[in-house]
Amino acid sequence: MNNTLKYLDQFIKHPIDASIILGSGLSSFIDSINDKIILDYSNIPNFLNTKVEGHHGQLVIGNINDVNIICANGRFHYYEGNSFDEIGLLIKIFKHYNSKICIITNSSGCLNLNWDLGSLMVANKFIDYSFINSNKPKIHNYKSNKHLNKLLKIAKDNNIKLNQGAYTFTTGPVYETAAEIKDIIKNGGNAVGMSTFPEFVNCEKINLDNIVISCLTNYGAGLINNEKIKHIDVLNNANKYKNDFNELLIKFIESI
Repeated sequence: MNNTLKYLDQFIKHPIDASIILGSGLSSFIDSINDKIILDYSNIPNFLNTKVEGHHGQLVIGNINDVNIICANGRFHYYEGNSFDEIGLLIKIFKHYNSKICIITNSSGCLNLNWDLGSLMVANKFIDYSFINSNKPKIHNYKSNKHLNKLLKIAKDNNIKLNQGAYTFTTGPVYETAAEIKDIIKNGGNAVGMSTFPEFVNCEKINLDNIVISCLTNYGAGLINNEKIKHIDVLNNANKYKNDFNELLIKFIESI
């Protein structure tokens, strides 16, 4: 990690106020960043790369109205062969540069038919449905989720629909079956995806404040019809609903 930080030190000249990880199809947020420095993952020593469509593989340094940020435009997934510790490299970098909070975002499947596609959800807890270290789903709560109420207020003040609920982690890369979705709902899941939980675990491990925002891009398998969920549809829907997501993210960052 020393060579990684030595390289990044050339570009990061101020303490970072907030760090962001962008999920599938949510890269339009990059256009809102001022004074951008864009570093390709492939040029950063001892760094991972991402091979998933919709993840650009860039570290973006800049600011939002004088709030210094570092943004991962593309994340690393467990199903790409990365361990939780390897996925945590980004989190360790954010902590090194004194980030006050890590904002973890994703595009995820919606498990509540009363919620509209394109609406957003802030996670208030997590369900580990990976069965990596357990033979049953396991609930994980925040040590402290002190930013939750502030984010909900910002959304309300700006007329942005923001639900709150449990984010469920599955390993992927195959989308969940209708039977799995039914069981996840039974266990209290409100949204489901193949990322985010490893970053949350790593943030909690090193006491980095974090908050998770999901863009609900599709309904879980079997909830509406038997159509197969396609990654390209997730990307297209995330792009379609980007305005509320970008506005909420910007307003929240400005409040830090």
